[in-house]
Amino acid sequence: MSQPLLHAEGISIRRGRRLVLEPCDVTISPGEVVGLYGPNGAGKSTLLQALAGLLPLASGHLCFDGQRVGRDLAAVAYRRQIAAVFQEPLLLRGTVGYNVALGLSLRGVPSPEQASRVASWLTRLQIGHLMQRRVGTLSGGEAQRVSLARTLVLEPHLVFLDEPFASLDAPTRFRLVDELAAILTERRMAAFFVTHDLTEASALCTRCLVLEHGRVLQESALKDLLHRPRSRRVAEITGMENILDATVSVQHGDRLELDWDGQQVRVTAGSGHIGNRVTFTVRPHDVHLAPDGDETGPGMNRFRGHVERVRRHGYTQLVSVRIGQTSVLQALAPMHLAVTPGMAVTVTLPPQALWIMAD
Repeated sequence: MSQPLLHAEGISIRRGRRLVLEPCDVTISPGEVVGLYGPNGAGKSTLLQALAGLLPLASGHLCFDGQRVGRDLAAVAYRRQIAAVFQEPLLLRGTVGYNVALGLSLRGVPSPEQASRVASWLTRLQIGHLMQRRVGTLSGGEAQRVSLARTLVLEPHLVFLDEPFASLDAPTRFRLVDELAAILTERRMAAFFVTHDLTEASALCTRCLVLEHGRVLQESALKDLLHRPRSRRVAEITGMENILDATVSVQHGDRLELDWDGQQVRVTAGSGHIGNRVTFTVRPHDVHLAPDGDETGPGMNRFRGHVERVRRHGYTQLVSVRIGQTSVLQALAPMHLAVTPGMAVTVTLPPQALWIMAD
């Protein structure tokens, strides 16, 4: 296994007497994009600034490329190998070209090389025509492209991205996320990406941490985070629409049957003993829905219900279905499927799509 590019061990941050970041470990490998997700006030920017060496640590240490920062590697030398993009572009007065070249100038890069690198990155980010434009005349999307160019022109080994697209409109945000993903892949550049949008995380990250109140609740591959949350709180933070309570009624190895509001639900993988109260989840796109009487996939875990509500959800529709007296399931259905409130439907829950959480 290759040596991590950045390894933070047991780092924590205090503000006065208050511990705002609990001790945690973070590892970023060369070329890897690691996401950090959490609600407002979770401490995401604090963790990013700690990793970037911008805040004094209350405990722990940083190792960059095998060297301990502050001992084997001077903090200034570490910061020369990293760069950051923040939510607000924070551009200086002057032209776009001046802003993008500034970091190179401060690092003593010769003028001819500055000009070549600035022109290359402005072209790569599709803003070459803005070279002589004053930054005060830029749109939000243009300004953030300039901010990205100013960071990437330094060709850092590791880039920190602190919700850089949060203030942009959706079309601009989607385009920039796609372009940044392509750049990071092309350049094999490692990144630590703070976001409150899991769609952005899905486009950029292979692994993600969930943070709340300064504490890491889960670190896993993004697919596991979305489909196998470690706890009910992680499921809530990541927007899991179906968080359901049940009791284990049958146990046979890893296969369980749950009593869910009087319905028997089979799960192919999970843990629990007969009589245990458990919480299980299933994403709406894994819930198969059809008009009552139609077949909807495998025969097990099939239930009848009635539509309570239908809402548009992008190019699909999110359908709330009441099962029994008290349980409601959220299912995604294609727009062409005609479903209306009060309509009788059949839903199927594939056993392999169900996940029983640890708590």
